[in-house]
Amino acid sequence: MKDFDRALTQSERRVIGPLDHSIRVQTFLDELPYSVESDYRCPLRVLRDRMAHCFDGALFGAAAMRRLAASAPD
Repeated sequence: MKDFDRALTQSERRVIGPLDHSIRVQTFLDELPYSVESDYRCPLRVLRDRMAHCFDGALFGAAAMRRLAASAPD
């Protein structure tokens, strides 16, 4: 997750920062246009392209939830 966080621009941090709950992550994904391309996007590219298909969204959701788990107090 450190590599993911380091790759984020300030603008991207402002987008992903409020995604602090699974419902907010899902809402973010629901608002993205659906990609009909056969390419797969990594979570960072989903954030940058603001587009995803089901698999892309699942990867982004998993990364976003892992990010939350990593920042949760023990």
